[in-house]
Amino acid sequence: MEVGTAVIEHLQVIKLTNTTAIKEYKRALKSIACDSPYYCFELLNNSQDEEQTLCAAIYRNTAMEIMAVMPFFLRKIKKTTYFDVTSPWGYNGPFFNKEFGKEQQRLFWKQLHCWYERNNIISEFLRFNFYGNHKYYDGDVVHTLFNVQGNITDWDAFWSGQKPNTRNQFRKAEKLGLKFELHYKTIPAEKIADFYQVYIGTMDRRSAVDSFYHTLEYFKAICANNTEKCAIGLVYDETGEPISTEFFLVSQDTLFSFLGGTDSNHFKKRPNEYLKISAIKWAGENGLTFYMIGGGLSNSKEDNLYLYKKKYFPHHPDIDFYTGRKIINKEVYTLLLQQVGVVNAASFIDKNGTSGFFPAYRQKV
Repeated sequence: MEVGTAVIEHLQVIKLTNTTAIKEYKRALKSIACDSPYYCFELLNNSQDEEQTLCAAIYRNTAMEIMAVMPFFLRKIKKTTYFDVTSPWGYNGPFFNKEFGKEQQRLFWKQLHCWYERNNIISEFLRFNFYGNHKYYDGDVVHTLFNVQGNITDWDAFWSGQKPNTRNQFRKAEKLGLKFELHYKTIPAEKIADFYQVYIGTMDRRSAVDSFYHTLEYFKAICANNTEKCAIGLVYDETGEPISTEFFLVSQDTLFSFLGGTDSNHFKKRPNEYLKISAIKWAGENGLTFYMIGGGLSNSKEDNLYLYKKKYFPHHPDIDFYTGRKIINKEVYTLLLQQVGVVNAASFIDKNGTSGFFPAYRQKV
């Protein structure tokens, strides 16, 4: 596999498995002024193993200036010599230099496709960011979620826009003596531990999928290496016990909900509402413009989780989240479908394309 050298014109693919490569990746992000926390190496480095390797595609123009950086997981397809590509969890895909125009972006996708063909890559699944990097993608672009985001620069407007029930939940938490803390830039180890205690308990209670589980060391590494791109919000009860928490990601203008949880024994105290509203107030007072809570579990505005989040910003426009799907080698993709028991695999592809679970040969039955 051609990894580690500029194999197609100015496209270079590196494996982020050693200190030299990781430093090169971080320098590349800095050179294109990438402000998004979703590209931080420590955030992405959560599931490397023998089956998948975290890589980065770095694209340079003719002057050898870096114009695009794209992290991705290179995954082995079991019992074959083939691979597929998927974005790490979050909002990423390629981060483009602001001067990288339409035709240049199309050339980037074309060269990446050629690299895939030369390296036995069968399919690609991308989770795009919110900066328009999906616009000239050469595969299928699929609207995947409505993400709730609100402008938080005017606290009075935000507060008056809340339903009476939401305001009452916040007041109830205050009267019960709940205490809110937000730690940013300098996050004490004991606060990370308090966050983790509530977060991991919530994951266990919900029987969360593996991608939502992370170790304590994972969060410590993010905090230690990205001091301006993460924060932890905590709510303590009247005895000093942590009962609700959120790990936030921070960009120049946005506070993002990332992962969190609430102790189910304290739901009636409304600590989650107290945490979110308090975090919104903190973010606005500290110069941020937006708070992104995220989306639901499905691409529907009737989704219950979406509706819960939407109550905080009922009159603000949602942010569309897109994914990209592409079959690079249809012949092998068909064979892989046959191997997992898909009858009439060719017809299945013609009918379904890249819709639904993708790539379909990885769907658990």
